Amino acid sequence: MEFRDIVNRDIVNLENCEDEAIHIPGLIQPHGFLIAVDVNTSIINVCSENISEFLAVDYTAVLGKRINSVFEFSLDSHLKDIQEDTGEQKITFNEVCAGKLLAFTIHKSDNTIIIEGETTENHPNEEAKLYNASKKLLSYIEDTNSLKDLCNSVAQAIKEITGYDRVMIYKFDQEYNGEVYAEVKEEHLEPFLGLHYPHTDIPPQARALYIKNLLRIIGDVNYQPVKLFTYEKSNLETLDLGLSVLRSVSPIHVQYLNNMGVGATLTVSLLHKGKLWGLIACHHYGTKFLSQEVRNTVKLHGHFITSQIDVRILNEQYEISNQANQCVDKLTAKELPFVRASVQELFNDDAIYNLCNSNGVVAFIGGEYYTKGNVLEENELASYIDLLVQEKNQNTFISSNMPQLHQLKNGVLQEFPGILFYRLDNVNYIAWFRVPTIKTITWAGDPSKAIEKDKNGLSPRKSFQSFEERVKDTSKPWLTPEIEAAQKFRLFLQSLVRSILTNEDKERQRILSENLKAVNTELENISWISTHDLQEPLRKIRMMASTLLENPEQYQVTDIVVKRITRMAKSAERMQNLVRNILDYNKTSAELQELEDIDFYALMVKIEEDIKESLKEEGATMQVSKDLPTISGIPFLIKQCVLNIISNALKFKFPERDVVIQVYTDVADEKSDLYHVVAIKDNGIGFDQEHKDKIFKIFSRLHSKSEFEGTGIGLAFCKKIMLKHNGFIRADGVKDEGAIIRLYFPK
Repeated sequence: MEFRDIVNRDIVNLENCEDEAIHIPGLIQPHGFLIAVDVNTSIINVCSENISEFLAVDYTAVLGKRINSVFEFSLDSHLKDIQEDTGEQKITFNEVCAGKLLAFTIHKSDNTIIIEGETTENHPNEEAKLYNASKKLLSYIEDTNSLKDLCNSVAQAIKEITGYDRVMIYKFDQEYNGEVYAEVKEEHLEPFLGLHYPHTDIPPQARALYIKNLLRIIGDVNYQPVKLFTYEKSNLETLDLGLSVLRSVSPIHVQYLNNMGVGATLTVSLLHKGKLWGLIACHHYGTKFLSQEVRNTVKLHGHFITSQIDVRILNEQYEISNQANQCVDKLTAKELPFVRASVQELFNDDAIYNLCNSNGVVAFIGGEYYTKGNVLEENELASYIDLLVQEKNQNTFISSNMPQLHQLKNGVLQEFPGILFYRLDNVNYIAWFRVPTIKTITWAGDPSKAIEKDKNGLSPRKSFQSFEERVKDTSKPWLTPEIEAAQKFRLFLQSLVRSILTNEDKERQRILSENLKAVNTELENISWISTHDLQEPLRKIRMMASTLLENPEQYQVTDIVVKRITRMAKSAERMQNLVRNILDYNKTSAELQELEDIDFYALMVKIEEDIKESLKEEGATMQVSKDLPTISGIPFLIKQCVLNIISNALKFKFPERDVVIQVYTDVADEKSDLYHVVAIKDNGIGFDQEHKDKIFKIFSRLHSKSEFEGTGIGLAFCKKIMLKHNGFIRADGVKDEGAIIRLYFPK
């Protein structure tokens, strides 16, 4: 049988290290061996070259064989467990094989089961030591207050358990730059506590593996990698070692550790809410290997840290939250009337910017700015807010690094890089500001020189000497309790502003209403006085004209003068009618009578009786349907409305046919489900539909006075009457055929 290795020979350097396939190196560390078994056939398709150092068998004799032929014990139950997806990523156990005690780790990768073995030893006192160390975890809850204190206690415990020279708790920021958050070390070593490491030290694919595989050990940084082999006909090109204990390390990472002078490492991932929060990083300056039991105990300590992150953060933020809520309660407890002065009263209190530990606050409400503390000038403020509104178009915006966010060297942004912005509505808003905090970050080496160039090309930096960087254009970050306090006050202010603006609108409406009422009263008085004062001279003109026309000879009035006096009398009569109609029109607005039930058929019978002489003179016929409705209305106004419509029908008759006026209930009308629809139809001269709205306007006429007499008020009067009854009127006409006037009374 022929064999081949599956070593990944892609050339890796610092120019392409972020693309390095570190999960499929085809190599392992030499302190253990690896066998991979096909799930379906139980045939071994991968074996490490060094298996003979642990078992009395060569890799060439193992490949292609069934797994149970290799070991002195059966793996069936373990293989079954790993395939049943019990929730455990890995299964670990110890077994004696070829006279040696081996620690086994089994996990599944796609359709392959990977079995790893390492030499281990029984330590009689180790089990009790690890048990006591694990038991002490609960005491840390009582003995520590902050998250940092807890991390220090856990780091101390891990150092005692493992014996590493240095144990650090490493915490990531949002960009995955790391900070040594807690540290316990041998006294002679220089401290790393507080040092920051750039995100380039741990590339993205390495961070992804830290999430997948929670524990990583390198027993000897200067190890010689061991190749993985498969048989020629296996179709296997690569093997995913993402969960492997023995997976070989990237040569770039080995070089990085050598540059630090580290001989062995242990890394445990700290996950929080599915993300990589930090690492437990253990360094030793010689070789160091750990048993499975010790590794599992370290992992348990890591789980304990992550389980306490939320609790500790909440504890640390409790005091901030308490102070913030006291400020909010102080402001919201004020008994404030719904007037603008109430907003100013809130802004006179320092609590309005202390509630979220800001440097200043500004609100734009009803066209006015309200400020407290250190804020921008109004003209600068407008441009700052416009940037948020135009670019972000959000109701809420929170940032502590506005200049970096917008990549601008804008003086306004640099002056206040921190902002907590809330819209109150489409126009009004409130915003809290923070000034820049010039922060000094101590890096482990210059982050701009994370990659160095020497005669051998690019390599990881060799210098880890402290490097200080002063960071500008950022403010203190907004903490959760500060944001929550701001949101709570924003809701209170939003409610207050709505009430104030509503009250102001009501007051404006009240003043407008009073002014309008006064104007209307004045107009009514003027109209009343004018129309009554006009009546007297008109009566005198008509009386004098009548006297002259009765005895023209007595007053020596010629025929020409008689004609002129006749025209004058008719003009005075028309003006009297106009004045009378204006009075009736105005009277409609002033009427406050209660509505009565009106039998429309009975009303039409009475109207027909009242105008029978006029109908006879015009040769007109009325056809009144008996199914007319009973409506609610003011009888004399409804009667006047109908009379005006009938009067128009008689006036605008077609010369060549007798007038026929029909009055009926139009049940076919589209609004008949909501309104009683009374239709009054004639067969007169009609009108073009384009004029159907014009005829209801006061003093509007479709015909000249020489053709038809009238004041132009009749149908406008009808419209006003219908509006007073919460109804409306509509006209439809066909030229030379007739018109239909419909009256709509609410049901």
